[in-house]
Amino acid sequence: MINYTLKQLYSFEAVIRLGGFTIASKELHITQPAVYMQIQQLQDTIGAKLFNINGKKISPTFIGQKLYKTAVKTINIVEISKLDIDESLNPDSGHLQIAVATTANSFISSLLSKFKKEFPKMTFYIDVTNRHALLDNLKNNNADLVIMGEPPKNIPLISHAFMKNPLIAIAHPENELLTKSKVTVKDLAKETLLTREVGSGTRITIERFTGLNFNSDIQINSNEAIVEAVQAGLGIGFVSMHSV
Repeated sequence: MINYTLKQLYSFEAVIRLGGFTIASKELHITQPAVYMQIQQLQDTIGAKLFNINGKKISPTFIGQKLYKTAVKTINIVEISKLDIDESLNPDSGHLQIAVATTANSFISSLLSKFKKEFPKMTFYIDVTNRHALLDNLKNNNADLVIMGEPPKNIPLISHAFMKNPLIAIAHPENELLTKSKVTVKDLAKETLLTREVGSGTRITIERFTGLNFNSDIQINSNEAIVEAVQAGLGIGFVSMHSV
């Protein structure tokens, strides 16, 4: 097996590309004898002549041409890897995997816009999904950041509350409930109720605080669709205040 070093490949690639030892040594920031020694060791390791010198002209041999292609590919991979690592180590750049609850979809763009201005080199992948998928992301460590209404208590994590997310009931302008000065839970129980799917954070919270049972009513898997259904007069909807 032929073993050669990155230093040898860098020296050989520079000499062939630039056409000389002196100019290659300047680019590599090493002495000309050091460049020559690296290439001589490379030839000894391979056991074949890698280039011909005709006056001031340097041209690769058949083996040298093959090795030059390998050197270019290898150096490109190494340099790209260096850039990736530098970006990962740089706190001002990098990539974030963000999982967002559908209730946060209405304001996540404005939040990230502010963040992007402070860290312009940062890139994002945003997955807007339901609570069940958010919990899977947390359990399997598939996201760098999860934005949701209520963090689970059975998963070890660090959570910070950064804004309020009030849940409200919305109705069509012609709904009779709007003629009342006060609407009770009993009043709501008589209406057709539009809410999120089973397991949704919005639904869990509404059921907990109102005691309402949504089993016989209409389930819709997005806040935007609930708002549209209310506008069409299908019933009373429960959504995040940020959705309207």
